[in-house]
Amino acid sequence: MLNFKCRACCTLFAAAIFFTSGCRKGAESSTTAESPANPTGQTATPIANAPAPTVPAPAARHHRMFMAGISPLIVSMSPETIPFRDGHVPAVRYSLTYEIDHPEKVTKAYISIYARGVGEVQRFEVDVQPRGQIEFLLDASSFDMGPTVRFRAHCAFGTTDWFTMGGESQVFPQPPSSQEIGNVTPAFVEPATGLQHDGAGVPIRIWGAHLTRECTPEAQVDGTTVELHNVVALERQIQALLSYSDLQGRPVVLRHFEVQLVVNGRGMPAADVYNLNFVEE
Repeated sequence: MLNFKCRACCTLFAAAIFFTSGCRKGAESSTTAESPANPTGQTATPIANAPAPTVPAPAARHHRMFMAGISPLIVSMSPETIPFRDGHVPAVRYSLTYEIDHPEKVTKAYISIYARGVGEVQRFEVDVQPRGQIEFLLDASSFDMGPTVRFRAHCAFGTTDWFTMGGESQVFPQPPSSQEIGNVTPAFVEPATGLQHDGAGVPIRIWGAHLTRECTPEAQVDGTTVELHNVVALERQIQALLSYSDLQGRPVVLRHFEVQLVVNGRGMPAADVYNLNFVEE
C-alpha cells in the first residue's frame, strides 16, 4: 500500500513538471514564432519608408598614453573637411570636442592648425578640463597653399588615374590587383628660396606596384601639363625632376590641415593630431 501511494505521488509530481514546462515552452514559442509573411521574425518596414543609405561613421578615436600619464584627444570635428580652391581655403567655422586625461597634471592646453609645406596658420588656447567643446573660426585664407600638382603614368597595361601630390597614399603593400599609383614623394614642397637657381627642381619619385621600365610619367600643375626632367623609369617606381619654375616659387602642401591639441605639464609636451582633409572644388 505504501509503495502504491509513493508511485502515485511520483506520477502526479512528474505530470505537474511536464505541464508547467510545456506551458513555459509554449509561451516562449509564441513570442519568437515566425509568421509566414515575415519569416525573419522582425518587424517589416515598408520599402517606401526605408531610410536612405547613410555615410559610414568615422572611425572612433582613442586616447594614447604619454609621459606623466597625460593623454590629450580630439574626439571629433564638425564639419570634417575644408574646401580648397586655387591654392586657398576659405574661413570656416568649426565645432571641436576634446578630452584631456588627468587634467590636474596639465598647466596649459592649446589648438594649433598646421599645414605641412607652409607651417602654423593659427593657434589659440583652450580650457584645461576633462572634456570640452569649442566653436572657432578657422581662417587661413591669407595663406598660399600652392598649386594642385598631380601625376599619372602611361604603361603597357593602360594609363593610371591621377595621383595628387600630398594626397593620401594607398595601403602598403598595394593589393596585387591595383594598377594605380600608390604614392608620390615628397608629399609636400616648401616655398622656393633665392638659393634655388634656374633649372633647379624637386626630385620626384612616383611609386606603384605595377610600374615598369616601359612606363612614362605625366605631370600637371593646376591643370596645365608640365615637363618632367631627368626621367628614369624603374621597376615599381619612376624618378624625375619637377622644376621649381613650374611651381612659380609656391609651396605644395599636404592635402589636409593637422589640427593639433597640445598640452603642457611636467615633462615633454603631448599632442593629439586630427587630419582635416581638403576637398577640391
